[in-house]
Amino acid sequence: MFRTLLFTLLAGCVSVAVVSQNTSNGMSNVTRDMMNTEGLKVSLNANVGLFGIKGPRGEVVGNPYLDSTWQEGSIKLFQKIGPPGREGDSISNVPIRLDLYANELEIKTPANEVRAVSGSMVRFFAIEGAERRVFMNARQFRAEEPVQGFMELIAAGRISLVEYTKLNIIKPTFNEALGTGSKDTKISKSLQYYAVKGNTLFQIGTSKKKLLEALGDRADDVEKYIKTNDLSMKSRADMAKVFAYYNSL
Repeated sequence: MFRTLLFTLLAGCVSVAVVSQNTSNGMSNVTRDMMNTEGLKVSLNANVGLFGIKGPRGEVVGNPYLDSTWQEGSIKLFQKIGPPGREGDSISNVPIRLDLYANELEIKTPANEVRAVSGSMVRFFAIEGAERRVFMNARQFRAEEPVQGFMELIAAGRISLVEYTKLNIIKPTFNEALGTGSKDTKISKSLQYYAVKGNTLFQIGTSKKKLLEALGDRADDVEKYIKTNDLSMKSRADMAKVFAYYNSL
């Protein structure tokens, strides 16, 4: 029942629209050449407005989702919602996906409609599958540089390892006067590792030095373990092994 209730409440949340752009034929080569070399001569009385050379519009390359595929998941909210006597703070077995740019968790309803919950309302969510993946809201942690969004729990223990997917937006570089550059907006993603001590985040990245600082009380043991097993700080699986080893000491 709460699942149906939550879908009803989410009806007022932000909906997602995808807009496609169509382009028409550009200016003829002859006209373009005239403008570039001799200039285009028009009567001063002519009702003509020239705003630039028409050409294909830019596109968005990439997508802002952690994974654009809908996956079965469960959600835990920071607080209960719903009418008195029927409040709830969780929902399970629904198709979900995370919009990194908007920091919204999208939910597909049984009617194939898309509803969006602000990331600020979600304590954590999990993707259910052969391997359950848990994503925690970064607002629950303190950090030297505040982090917005969600962090995936990779290895749990007295010091945990989490992975943060950072969205990178590269704006168009097109120079209309020179006709050079790209009109496209490009989206890429990069992964960053953090160690969690209590409720504090320590950014590690792929730095062995920062990793050993975070695991300082057993740094010598950890460094020897990394060297003996030829582990890479750029490998998610290897990083998980390092923290599993540390937490076993």
